[in-house]
Amino acid sequence: MDAPVVAVLSLKGGVGKTTVTLGLASAAKHEGRRVLIVDLDPQANATAGLNLPEPASYSTSDVLYDGRSGVAVDAITSTGWGEGVDVIAAERALEHRAVPSGADPVRRLQRALRGVISRYDLVLVDCPPSLGELTRNALFAATQAVVVTEPSYFAVQGAQQAVEAVQVAGQEGNPRLS
Repeated sequence: MDAPVVAVLSLKGGVGKTTVTLGLASAAKHEGRRVLIVDLDPQANATAGLNLPEPASYSTSDVLYDGRSGVAVDAITSTGWGEGVDVIAAERALEHRAVPSGADPVRRLQRALRGVISRYDLVLVDCPPSLGELTRNALFAATQAVVVTEPSYFAVQGAQQAVEAVQVAGQEGNPRLS
């Protein structure tokens, strides 16, 4: 059985998406679960927070560019968090993947993760602070979405737009998304 794939998102930056992602990874690791974090934010804060022992040679940008079924396996990198927490690291070049290109561009991450998800107990996708192509890829690959916000007007507006994006992704081709 495949692991749950959880997209952590909000339109607003600075509300704690990466902190929530890393917190969920830490809790899962504490329970002895194997976790894969997919960093889809070009700022690469989740990647930085995972203390990679050496730079990743293949990133989420490369995975999305390639888009072949199962190609994400080539990008999995160990983290400084120890055994049980791996990452597909981000880099600034990921910003180039924020524009739709190729056949069925919103399903690139979904295709790339085929055969990889079953190796983990939990897959967490840290999304950028936008509802563009990178976040849409996360929503089409995910089984669940966590919308992060804070109690401010603009953050709540961003959260509402994120909830609407989740609903649209569910209606446009990912009915398993909740």
